[in-house]
Parts: sequence; C-alpha cells; structure tokens
Amino acid sequence: MQLNLHENIKKYRKEMGITQEGLAEAFGITVGAVSKWESGSTIPDIMTLMDLADFFDISVDTLLGYTISSKNVDDIIDRLEKLLSDGQYDEAILEAEKAIVRYPGNYRILNKCANAYVTVSAVKNFKKEYRERAFKLFEESLRYVDQNTGVDDNEMSVRYKIAELKISDYPNEAIREFQEINYRGAAEIGIAQAYRALGKKKETLDRYTRALSGILVQSIELATGMNVSLMSMDTQASYKEAADLMDWCISIVDATSNGRTSYLTKVKVFCLALKAINQSCYKDYDNMKKSLDAAYKLAKEYDKKPSNDFSDKIKFWHAAEDYKYPIYDNLGHGAVDGINSLFENVKGPGEKNVVKKMQEASKYWESINK
Repeated sequence: MQLNLHENIKKYRKEMGITQEGLAEAFGITVGAVSKWESGSTIPDIMTLMDLADFFDISVDTLLGYTISSKNVDDIIDRLEKLLSDGQYDEAILEAEKAIVRYPGNYRILNKCANAYVTVSAVKNFKKEYRERAFKLFEESLRYVDQNTGVDDNEMSVRYKIAELKISDYPNEAIREFQEINYRGAAEIGIAQAYRALGKKKETLDRYTRALSGILVQSIELATGMNVSLMSMDTQASYKEAADLMDWCISIVDATSNGRTSYLTKVKVFCLALKAINQSCYKDYDNMKKSLDAAYKLAKEYDKKPSNDFSDKIKFWHAAEDYKYPIYDNLGHGAVDGINSLFENVKGPGEKNVVKKMQEASKYWESINK
C-alpha cells in the first residue's frame, strides 16, 4: 500500500486551476494550512478529507493515493472471465457483486463487472435490469477513470458503452450521448442504431452513410500509411506485401464506386502509382509500367472533371442532401499533379535504399508524363 496524499492534494488543486489561496478560501482555512498539507508536514482530518475528495470529485481512496494489490484484482477478474467463458452466468453475476462490495472504488473491477452484466444481458433475453445495472456501473467507473492505465480503455470508450446500453430503452438519450463523443464520426454507427430503434428510417440511413464515408477514408489512410511503412522495411517480401495492400485498397474502391468520378477515382490513381513504386522496388518492371500506365490514364480522365467528394457518387449513398463528408489530402487538386507530388513525397523522407530502388518507376513516370 502506498499513500500520496500531499502530492495528490497539490495535483488535483492544480488540475482545477486553483491556487493555494483559492483552496484555503473555499475551505475557510489559512494558506499556511494548505501549504502544510501539500508539503506533507500535516494531514487533514477525516471529515476534511471527505470534503476534499468531494470538492475534487474523486474518491477518498484516490485522494489518498491508496492502491490495492493488483494481484487481488487480477485474481477476481480472472475468475469472472472464466465463469463467463464457461457459461456460468448466474455465478458470474454473484462474483461481480461480491467484487463490487469489496472494491467499490476500483476502476478495473467496476469496468469488468459492468461488461459482465452486458454479456449476461445478451444471453438472458436482453433483460432490462442487467442493462440498467451495467450502465450504472460504467457511470460509477468514470469517477475512477484516472486509475486506468490501459491504452484502448478510456473515458470515451466507457461513455460509448453507456450510450450503447441506452439504445433499446432510451434511444433519444443515447443519441445525445453519442453526439457528445462523435469525434471524427466515431459514434455514427451508434447514432444510426439509436435512430433505427426510434423507427426513423431516413435518419438511420443518413447516419450509416456517414459511417461508411468515415470507414472508407480510414481504410484509405490505413492502406497508404501502412504501404509506406512496409517500404521502409526494405525487404523483397515487404515490398510485395505493400503492393498486395494497394490491390486490397483498389478492390474496396472498385466495390464501392458507382462509376461516377469522385474522390475514390483519385484514390485509385494514387494506389496504382504506389503499387508501381512497390513493383519497381522488387524489380517487377513490366507490371510496374502497366500500373503507371493505368494510373496515368485514369488520372487524365479524373482531371477533366475533378471531384474531391463522395456525395451521391458511391454505392449505398443515403445521406441527407446537405451532408458532405470533409475530405483533404496533401497531394494537390489534380490527379496527374498528385502523382508528381507522390513521387516527391516518397523520395523526400524515404530511406536511401527505397529512393534508389524506385528510380525505374520515377524514370518511367517522367517518360509518359511529358
């Protein structure tokens, strides 16, 4: 067990943007008393500790810096996960409730027990009482989220789970909560599900379309970013894998495009050009030329009527008339100029070996783009 009371008083005071004088005034004490708390020379009495914790909106345990043995928590979580995996759902709920009584202020316990209720709700005909218990536990866990050290489990993920749990019973509340965490469209699918629960068909399809747009852009960012990273590995296998990744991205574009010129047309141009660079690096020069020829032909078509959006230009488009997905890239307005920029960008920060191996692609591009 480790107590860090004096450090935590100072930490949470500063997080609230309050001076020692401000804290002293709020509690009707002298600045000297606050200074002594923060230096560790004195400690507040138990009632003041409770008032301080309430003032900082944290638990007394958190204010004290009290940490329980991680082994105890790990053991409980392991038992809970085993009961769930073995299908012993009633026993899992009992184990969860015992854990909450024992460790009411532990983020991991509250979060894991809330998830247990979500799991059991799904196999118990989605009983409302289990959903209610789950989102109350998730809400309680938010008070202790500062204890969390996991990268993928954070305040936003907990708030998303709370909103998800409200879809069936409180869809309007769910929509409001999803909208508060809808950074870069992260909650569009949840909003769509809530509108579906309300029976609002147009709004549902609008939100699913927004989600599709975001997934498309993220897939493109993933494929192109991973391609450059694979090239930096500078092996025959990594160059071939990078080319395969461009084929994967092109297949998404082809499956989603409705044939009209759109941002996806430009994406396909860049994928073909990147694939050509990959092919040059593993000395497949014949296919490299075919890829660049295809890229150049498509780029010329795109530049006749450039379009940097998706609106009604992809399959499955059901967005509201006023919706337009914001799309930005750093390769220029036109596709041909974009390929020129692409070659320069890869050469710029590129590894020396990559720059050398892509020279055949650069030379061929310069020969056809006169």
